[in-house]
Amino acid sequence: MPEARYFTREAFAERLNDPNHTIYIAEADHGEVVGYAFAWMISYRNHSTYIDHDCFYIDDICVLKSYQRNGIGKRLFECCKEKAKEKNCKRLELGVWEFNKDAIAFYESCKMTERVRRMEYRLE
Repeated sequence: MPEARYFTREAFAERLNDPNHTIYIAEADHGEVVGYAFAWMISYRNHSTYIDHDCFYIDDICVLKSYQRNGIGKRLFECCKEKAKEKNCKRLELGVWEFNKDAIAFYESCKMTERVRRMEYRLE
């Protein structure tokens, strides 16, 4: 799957072996990998802004373009939600690029809401 090209074998193996990381793989009926979700649990302790809690962070949900709009992304999201509840997390979080309107629409359809806006000023 070209979307996962930024992971080296070592980095992927490290995630597979880390109990805080969760990886879901979506396969088509014929066994082709058509999507994935990478997520992990973040524990906030003694933080200056937050009360102590655990959060489940979705690093990436990706579905091959030819398989999008078939419920695969929603199922991967639901799997993440179930895992977050199982781990007694208080929130499910993720970051999404502002230009990625399709992803924003998808996450909004999953009932996610905007909590923080991160802004920049380019100095170049």
